[in-house]
Amino acid sequence: MVKKPKREYYINKTALLRVGAKIREVRTSKNVSIETLANTSGMDYSQLARMETGQVNFTISYLFRVAEALGVTPKELLP
Repeated sequence: MVKKPKREYYINKTALLRVGAKIREVRTSKNVSIETLANTSGMDYSQLARMETGQVNFTISYLFRVAEALGVTPKELLP
């Protein structure tokens, strides 16, 4: 029996850290607190905090929600 690789194998930690840093950069440049972003996007504060610190492999749907709440395009949240 062939053992499947762990899910972590597919996660690019460097990319997650870079995208998270870009989200934080855009958010702070617009003087938006993480609490305000959570309320505006309908997302949980802790989920956004984990996204910004690269601790969670989030979906593209979350990226679009954050972008809309910040008034930017999803492309602007990519490094």
